Amino acid sequence: MNEAFGAGLWRELGAQWDELRRVVGFGEALASWPTWLAPALAVGALLALVVLSGVALVALGALLTTLLAAALLLEQVFGVQIALQ
Repeated sequence: MNEAFGAGLWRELGAQWDELRRVVGFGEALASWPTWLAPALAVGALLALVVLSGVALVALGALLTTLLAAALLLEQVFGVQIALQ
């Protein structure tokens, strides 16, 4: 019974893996590259993640600065008070 369960589990895992490879289309392109490029690909992916995180933080800073400028403009120039209750 354990062998049948193990075979069924392995078959299901293989089917799920094939489905994942079908959904993630760029896996085949990366799998065809030489294995010695794997560390460079990993470092490149990490650098891309760091750069994109930096872009997101800069965008958040710009948004907060714009909101502060708008609040100061409304309060100082137009006399509109903004308060949270």
